[in-house]
Amino acid sequence: MAQRILVIDGSPAGDNACGTAACVVHAGDGLHVLASRQEAGKQAAEGVSLLAAEALQQAGWSRAQGTAPDLVAVVVGPGSFTGLRASCAAAAGYAVGVGCPVVGVTRAEALAPELDAALVAAADPLAGWLVVTAARKGRVFVEDKHAVRAVSIADWQAPQGAWLVAGEARMELPFPSAIMCQTSHPSVEQIATAALRRVRGELPARAALPVYVDPPEAKLPASGLRAAPV
Repeated sequence: MAQRILVIDGSPAGDNACGTAACVVHAGDGLHVLASRQEAGKQAAEGVSLLAAEALQQAGWSRAQGTAPDLVAVVVGPGSFTGLRASCAAAAGYAVGVGCPVVGVTRAEALAPELDAALVAAADPLAGWLVVTAARKGRVFVEDKHAVRAVSIADWQAPQGAWLVAGEARMELPFPSAIMCQTSHPSVEQIATAALRRVRGELPARAALPVYVDPPEAKLPASGLRAAPV
C-alpha cells in the first residue's frame, strides 16, 4: 500500500480559486501531512505544478533519494476548467516521472465519509447530502453520491425532503428544509484517504482526468476559424 502520497488540487473556481499541493505520509491507519503549499487566485490554480514541486522539496521527497511519491492523488472536479486541466496534467506528469500510480478523486468522494457520519448523527432523518460548489457566474455545481451536474441558480428547483448541504456555494441555492454544513472543501487528508480507498478497490476506478460538467467558456470567433495555410 502507498506510503508517500502527493496530493494536487486546483479545482476551486471563481472567488475561491486556489492551488494546493501536499505530501502526505500513510503510516498504519493514520495520515500525516509532511509538507503543504497553498496559494489563492486563478494563477495559483493554473500553476499548481510549481506548488507541487515546492511541497516535494519541503518534504525532501525525490526519486534520486529513493523517497519519491508512490501514489499521486488529484481532485478531478467539479471546478475550474483551467484549474482541473492544469492539476490533472501536473499529476499525470509527476506519476509518469517517478513511475507510480495516479488516481482521480472528486470533491464529494473525499467529503463522503464526513457527510455520511453527519447524516447518521442528525437529530431528524435527512434525505441525503449535497455538495454545492462554485461554477461560472450564475451557476453552481451540485454533487451527490452518484453524479454531479451544473445548475442555473435562477432555475434551481430544490429536491423533496430535508438535506444536508455542504460546499462553499451552499448558500447560493434555496432549500425548503436543509441543514447547512460548514464544510466547504475537502482537506488534503480527506483527498488522500479517498485515493487510498480507490486503490484498495473500495471505490470504483476513476482515471485522473478532469470531470468537465459545463462546456468551456471559450467561443469560436464570430467570423469563424482562420483558414488552414496553403
